[in-house]
Amino acid sequence: MHKEWFEPVLAHQLDRVAAPEELWERVRNPGVVGKKKSVPMSGNAARVGACATVLLLATWLVVGRSGLRSGDPGEIRAWVKTQAGIDVPLRARPAGIQLMGANFAKGSVEIAYRVGGRDGRLRVDGRHAGSSAKVFTWSMQGHTYTLECATPEDLKTACNLCHIG
Repeated sequence: MHKEWFEPVLAHQLDRVAAPEELWERVRNPGVVGKKKSVPMSGNAARVGACATVLLLATWLVVGRSGLRSGDPGEIRAWVKTQAGIDVPLRARPAGIQLMGANFAKGSVEIAYRVGGRDGRLRVDGRHAGSSAKVFTWSMQGHTYTLECATPEDLKTACNLCHIG
């Protein structure tokens, strides 16, 4: 998980709230309980669970994401340029690659993609991450690019994001 956007959303959404006054009344006078029509607990638990799941998913997808979900290279390129001021030279149809979207946080742009069902990412920022069989780093136009893949073969395919194979 990406802590740079996930933790602040949880901290904001799970912040302390004031207890309702009726709760304090019930705490002070535990013997006084009003009779209400009974509803089966299993139905309530299922409803509450479903609502909580939907709320959490909506928060994660809408509020907590400072990114773009798209497979369109043009849309991703325009979004990255607007958000970060970086013109990433994505190809119109990168061969063998499925684009997933982009994220921008703490001065770093991350473009997510898949090669053969495996996740990879292209990160553009000022940090130099080094290179290995599954990671390749280079600098261009004042920016540091880091391409990370699941396998060395994926790294060769991922070059198609910006270059012709």
